[in-house]
Amino acid sequence: MELNSIPKNSNRPSPWKEDEEAYEPVEAAGSFSNSAYEASKMKTFAKRTVIALLLFAAGFGYYYFFARLPQPNVGLEFSKPDQTLLGQPFSISVSFSNYSDQILKNAKLSLLLPDGISFLNDSSDKRVLEQAIGDLGPGSVNQQTFTLIALNGSQTLKHIDAKLAYETAGSSAEFESKSGIDVPVGQPAVGLTFDAPQSVFSGENFDITVRYQNNSDGDFKNLHLKIDYPPMFQFVKSSDDASAGNNRWDLGTIPKGGGGVLTITGALIGSEQSYLNFHGSVTADILGQTYGISEQTADVSISASPLSVAPSVNNAADYVSRIGDELVYVLRYKNNSDTTFENITLKARLSGELFDFSSIRTDASFDPLTKTFTWIAANTPALAVLPPRQEGSVELRIKLKSEFPIRRISDRNYILKLHVEINSPTVPQGTNAQKTMSVASIETKVSGAISIRAKALWRDAPTGILNKGPFPPVVNKPTQYTIHWLVSNYATDVSNIEASASLQSGARWTGVVKTNIGAQPSYDPASGKIVWNIGNMAATKGVISPPAEAIFQIELTPAVNQVGQLITFLSDTRIQGQDTFTNSVLSDSARALNTDLPDDATITTGNRTVQQ
Repeated sequence: MELNSIPKNSNRPSPWKEDEEAYEPVEAAGSFSNSAYEASKMKTFAKRTVIALLLFAAGFGYYYFFARLPQPNVGLEFSKPDQTLLGQPFSISVSFSNYSDQILKNAKLSLLLPDGISFLNDSSDKRVLEQAIGDLGPGSVNQQTFTLIALNGSQTLKHIDAKLAYETAGSSAEFESKSGIDVPVGQPAVGLTFDAPQSVFSGENFDITVRYQNNSDGDFKNLHLKIDYPPMFQFVKSSDDASAGNNRWDLGTIPKGGGGVLTITGALIGSEQSYLNFHGSVTADILGQTYGISEQTADVSISASPLSVAPSVNNAADYVSRIGDELVYVLRYKNNSDTTFENITLKARLSGELFDFSSIRTDASFDPLTKTFTWIAANTPALAVLPPRQEGSVELRIKLKSEFPIRRISDRNYILKLHVEINSPTVPQGTNAQKTMSVASIETKVSGAISIRAKALWRDAPTGILNKGPFPPVVNKPTQYTIHWLVSNYATDVSNIEASASLQSGARWTGVVKTNIGAQPSYDPASGKIVWNIGNMAATKGVISPPAEAIFQIELTPAVNQVGQLITFLSDTRIQGQDTFTNSVLSDSARALNTDLPDDATITTGNRTVQQ
């Protein structure tokens, strides 16, 4: 039943009797009509729908006509050689055509190169070159040419990309057109080959033959050849005179198909089984810049010599020495052939700042200028004749200095070197040498050193620490002292450094601590141990710069049974660390500290024992 159908004068009691007046307007509003309300809602919905459709249409139109403007039809084409040679300049042309009916605005052409291809007469690291083209009219065709050079990647394909970026009239959108090609890179324009023996005896003369050939389709100008020798190579001669030193030749112009041959003669002086590298390169000067054309290497090993020598020090090949050590060098020589060697000469040269040449003990003669020891038949009769497969030895003893000669921060990581050479004028049959010889060497690292000094003071004004209590010490009365630990490091960097000591009976840790580095000493009351974890310390710290220092305060209360005695309040101090150069453990210690206080110059009394 509708609300309007209820009679106003009904005798039916109303539960809202007291609110009847207020209820009637609400009833009237409800009577205003649900259909009118629904119509109002429909109108609002229709308006919103129309607005939404208009906005969607506007957005779609913008997207379709502006954001999705069709890209103009643009063509990119390459013109390139079928193949280029390594080190030979070549050209690539990029043609770009505007097939559309629009003007292409602010066009820019970029060429993107792979590793191994460079722009001629530009930085070899430059990978992109951009050229401004300007505007391109409808139907226009343009072309840009780039001169390039291949610097590595012989017998490979190199991919090159071109990109044309532009805008169209009436739009700020930028379009791109891309294209790419593969360029085959062939052999070097000027080839280089080495011909060398695989192995030679130390001191034996041998030849290296170098051949170069112009593989290009034209003359090649301003060419240079350079050979880098290993350090142990002794140059004897070359078939053509070098232009600079003994390893550079100006080849000038090599005609198409032309070439040449160069022979280098020399000898390798080195240890057995050494592999040594010869490196050759051909370069060309093009437009004021030098470009590598080709390179080649040859490895030559040193064979076991018919006459060999092997040094050792203190019965070890990898002995680690310490300052003040005595080194015993033993040089063992051997005849590995079926030939008898005569009049053998054995030489040893020492190098290193730590040798004490006044301590030498040996049968060899000594040259103090070259620091060379020489054994010959006159001082070592066994060297007069060495039969096949026989061997022998000589000995050299020398001490090291007791201190490191540190003057600069760079004085670190000391190495002792011994270079040995043995030779005989006897040459086995079939060997191309004036004498038979062999060399060997040995290097010995010297470990560093750390030191710690411990001292105790009663008066210590410079530190700003005020020590309380009487001195000389008195029974049952506490007296405070400051302990100084000073750590120095010599010659090598050291890691994991730790210093430690223990408080003795009657001594107490007060907690007052100072240090000139980040780490501070700590105290363990359970064990009575004081530990200073320093960590890492650089070489020469405390030698040419102030040492690492820690200061801490302790308090000592003497007992009645200690009257007349000097009381020890801190045990021996011990320090340990890892030498990062030799991987050895370094250590040192400092004496225990007592109430004698020899480092406190402010105390004038002679009796420093405990008083009653």
